[in-house]
Amino acid sequence: MIFCKIGIYSVDISICRAAKSIYLCNDNNAIKHNMLVNFRTILSALTLTALLSCTELPAPELPESPQEDPSEKPGDNNGGSEEPGSEEPGSETPSGKTLVLFYSYTGNCKTLAAELAGYAEADVQEIEPAEEGLEYDANNYAIGSRLIAAIREKPNEASSYPAIKPVSRNAADYETIVIVTPLWWSNMAAIMQSYLFNEGSKMKGKKVGLIVSSASSGISSVVADAKRLVPDVQWMGEALWINNSNRSRSDELIKEWWNELNKKEETMTSEIKITVSGKSLPVKIEDNVATKALVAALREAPITYEAHDYGGFEKVGGIGRTLPSNDSQITTGPGDVVLYNSDQIVLFYGSNSWSYTRIGKIQYGTLEELKSFLQAGNGNISVSLSL
Repeated sequence: MIFCKIGIYSVDISICRAAKSIYLCNDNNAIKHNMLVNFRTILSALTLTALLSCTELPAPELPESPQEDPSEKPGDNNGGSEEPGSEEPGSETPSGKTLVLFYSYTGNCKTLAAELAGYAEADVQEIEPAEEGLEYDANNYAIGSRLIAAIREKPNEASSYPAIKPVSRNAADYETIVIVTPLWWSNMAAIMQSYLFNEGSKMKGKKVGLIVSSASSGISSVVADAKRLVPDVQWMGEALWINNSNRSRSDELIKEWWNELNKKEETMTSEIKITVSGKSLPVKIEDNVATKALVAALREAPITYEAHDYGGFEKVGGIGRTLPSNDSQITTGPGDVVLYNSDQIVLFYGSNSWSYTRIGKIQYGTLEELKSFLQAGNGNISVSLSL
């Protein structure tokens, strides 16, 4: 037997030597017999002690802190042991093309985000308030109500939005982004509004979807908040509304919603229609960020705008919204449709060289028919774009 603990080993040798000396010096056989029995007992106990001292016993499992959520965080798939916030903001490498953003106070939106992430094979980013421990629902949601009121009063000022923690994922790294948010007092939760106010510009040209959780209130104002905060994106169909009446089927509803959005993407239209004075012609469109955003807008409603002659070769007009652009120096020809300055559409009946983003080409017969359709040189016209 090898004793691992040197201290215990030394004690054992000392005791053995002392016992041996007493044993040999004693002439009483009865005493010797008892000493031998006791010595064996002591030696066995010391041996057991030494063995136990060599064995690493597992530490008892401590209960979770009341402040910690023991459940697995959706999207936390790095397998590391870094403390939250140890990474630089926006530094985490994307593992897919889709990002799910969520804020959750009650845990409902966290569940929805996890369900969606499973179907979409998406990365997940939780949006958290900078100040921890606030009870937004106390006193009839007094804090939440105050935050929403501040945003309603001055929606264009950064000071109106509550501070949030830095995020580890950069929205600019993804093609598709889905926002999962609760409803507060008919509006989007203030914490998620803060993120979109700060980071929404990084979503320009991206495909964006929206899932809203509420008890029973309608979500039209939440949709309006989203479109105000991230205007230059391609909205993916209708927002999904999860409420108390259908929450038990949320997993099924999210799967159906996500599959339907992807079907629409697969059957992306290759043409739009342009109408002037009751006459329509097809426009064969390009496949780029501008046309995708334009088609997404036309799915909601046609776009009508006033166009005027310019330079003797085009009709141009502002469309009342901005579209994502990827301008390059091009030479246009008759029938070309281009985006200029992100918010004007130009219809050519002549030619010009400039920096534009191509939208498509009007499918026309002869040049004279095109000029007649666009009323070239005859002043302002009303142009309607539709699917």
